Amino acid sequence: MRQSTLTGNIRSYFQTRDLDTQADVSAYSLGGKLKFETGSLNGLKAGTAFYMATDLNVNRDDLGSKNGLLPVSSLSTVGEAFLKYSFSKTEFTFGRHKIDTPFMNPSDAFIAPVTYFGYSLKNNSFDHYEFTALHVTEIKLRQNNSFEDTGQYLTKRLGVTPANTSGTTALGVKWEKENLKIEGWEYYLPDLFNMVFFQGDFQFQKVSGLQPFLSIQMGQQFDVGDSLLGDVEATAFGVNIGTRAGPAKLAYAFNYLPENRGRFRNGGFLSPYSFATDALYTNSLDGGLTLKDSAFVGAAHKWTVNWEFNNIIWSELSYTYFDLIKSVGGKDSREINVDVIYKFQGMLKGLSLRNRLAFVESDKFSENLIENRLQAQYVFDNLFN
Repeated sequence: MRQSTLTGNIRSYFQTRDLDTQADVSAYSLGGKLKFETGSLNGLKAGTAFYMATDLNVNRDDLGSKNGLLPVSSLSTVGEAFLKYSFSKTEFTFGRHKIDTPFMNPSDAFIAPVTYFGYSLKNNSFDHYEFTALHVTEIKLRQNNSFEDTGQYLTKRLGVTPANTSGTTALGVKWEKENLKIEGWEYYLPDLFNMVFFQGDFQFQKVSGLQPFLSIQMGQQFDVGDSLLGDVEATAFGVNIGTRAGPAKLAYAFNYLPENRGRFRNGGFLSPYSFATDALYTNSLDGGLTLKDSAFVGAAHKWTVNWEFNNIIWSELSYTYFDLIKSVGGKDSREINVDVIYKFQGMLKGLSLRNRLAFVESDKFSENLIENRLQAQYVFDNLFN
């Protein structure tokens, strides 16, 4: 017990959506996480995390059809239960656990994160390199109590006949030295598609207090096995350029998903494990190119300003323009995001407030909205200390 840890958080979450073509929506949820992890015994650890939430009976009964990302009334689930073995510079995890990769990640923007059942391995045996291998067969969404087969989840989310598959496998390698980082990933989704993804990030030397940066990304997808989605042939390109100046950062990002007519979603790039939380630079609060269902192909431009003050206040203002391909039904949209985080200090350290505001104006009128997300969170460190 001497090296064991008990950590967690408490979150209060209130969301409102002012919609043009539907009834307005508001939702509240109070919940959190309690995570226990044993100390190491010859490199072996065990851990479990319990997630819970309640709406305190303030939400409407029909809320499930309005906001599927929050628990409608209550959540009570063991989202993590794993064994972890560390040896040399390798860590192996088996069971229910969180995964954080460019196109499979916790998407932890509400009460509980997305978690997976399977195994993952990380290795740092070589200087500047990190190798990752993982295989998952089940997924638990943020609002659900139970896990489901990844094939069932993927086929339903992509809009085809539900079917089981043998899971998802991902391999990744990162190389980082000084101001340059390069990473490459492969995701294999049996009978659905295969994806390869590369990204490079470079920071230039400071000049007159400015530190410019440049990032480039590219992805490719194609169908495999039984091709349950039909013909998949998709490509993604992206660039992110900007500069840091003291506590501020200015950036311009661009993503392009070219049309490939006759293929699944006309060549739309698929990101079924993410909710505007994948690696594409132009994702915004209310969506991204992989979620714009009027076309799924086209371009996005995003301008962002960040500012941070003494690690107490963090803020971001962004404007994103989605320019979708009209010949396949694309509807352009524009989104402004305002994001502010305040971290308390002193006796209230661990407590934070975050407010995220989105204004969406779209040529597809059902997308027009004003959305606000207010979250209060208290994170507590090891209670055994």
